[in-house]
Amino acid sequence: MADLDDGPGQTPLPAGQVQETAARLLTETSYALILTHGPHGEYTHHRRHAECSHAVVDLWRSGGIGTRQLWLFAYEDGGRAYLPQVRDDADRRDMLTDGVWLEKRRMITDLYGFRSSSWEARTTPREEGFWCFDSAQAAVKRTAPTEQPS
Repeated sequence: MADLDDGPGQTPLPAGQVQETAARLLTETSYALILTHGPHGEYTHHRRHAECSHAVVDLWRSGGIGTRQLWLFAYEDGGRAYLPQVRDDADRRDMLTDGVWLEKRRMITDLYGFRSSSWEARTTPREEGFWCFDSAQAAVKRTAPTEQPS
């Protein structure tokens, strides 16, 4: 999220500001694969994740970034009824090996500093899911904005 506010109670940011931030972070001219947040923010509702997703898709569509493929995280939490899990309509599902999952969890706790009992650590999934796109047009169609809570 670079230096953009990622905490609770986020106010909407102008799309241009989010796009400029994403473009600044993606300094290479072309990539084989970009992975980023999903258009619904992985769980009920993370505004900055959703804005980031839309910014990357818009940059790809407009030629601001180049990639052969774009993968967006595909998770849902049943409106906060349970911890985030892979959506049924994900294009790709991957089970992490124990070693990879433990390293991912270590990064959440040691690198980012979240306690092992924190929500962030408890939501570190063993299964990852993605929507996968080979064209910007397909990504634009799939990520068309939907009504989200404020």
